[in-house]
Amino acid sequence: MEIAIVTGASSGLGREYVRAVADKLPNLDEIWIVARRKERLIELAQSIPGRRFRILPYDLTDPDSFRKLHGLLAREKPHVHLLINDAGYLCNGPLTEVPIEKQRQMVALNAVAPMALVNTVLPYVHRGDTMINVSSVGGFSPSPNMVVYGATKSFLSFYTKGLHAELRHRGIHVLALEPGNMHTALYNGGDSDNDKKSIVGLLPFLDLPQVTRRSLTFAQWGWMVYTPRMFYKAYRVLAALVPDAVLSYFIQV
Repeated sequence: MEIAIVTGASSGLGREYVRAVADKLPNLDEIWIVARRKERLIELAQSIPGRRFRILPYDLTDPDSFRKLHGLLAREKPHVHLLINDAGYLCNGPLTEVPIEKQRQMVALNAVAPMALVNTVLPYVHRGDTMINVSSVGGFSPSPNMVVYGATKSFLSFYTKGLHAELRHRGIHVLALEPGNMHTALYNGGDSDNDKKSIVGLLPFLDLPQVTRRSLTFAQWGWMVYTPRMFYKAYRVLAALVPDAVLSYFIQV
């Protein structure tokens, strides 16, 4: 059985990824969709006729979810042709005003969960298969009022680039997607409106269907990093050239 696994599938970019995978990979036997909200996963599956879905209502901040997934993989022994780690969490604000539990949640979901997913599915991934980890331009440089989120996304980008280099000789494609603003629950439904009141709300928004479909193509081509849109590509270059102490002075999230 050949499958794809998509986390964060109940809304936003993850939901669009499911649609892109269903459209671009017609030979998959099943698409396993992962998120906490079971009803939304069922609704998504029902909206895409002709494809088989496995509904996995897992909370990826809970270690028990990985035990369940490990057991499911061991029983089914599928060929994981594609893994997309999209699940993420953002809570903006001054560090002293963000509850420590929410800081831990960001670390658990944005950094630990993708790493755990990769380790869990890797025994079922073969030459020619693909993994995509969704990072963010927020990881390019330290940002006031987004300290933990930026740190988790910086970790995920570095982790993914290292994984790309390590698995390249096995013919496994690993891509770090580093998008900017998107109309998703992460932006629209967060715990803080700081992003809407700052320069972040003025930056260009990305087209979700275009981002998902292009990233699938570029990952298969063997790209290490994909940052959509020239504006954010330029920021990536700027962040690489300008010292963090200087750049972070001008960034107020």
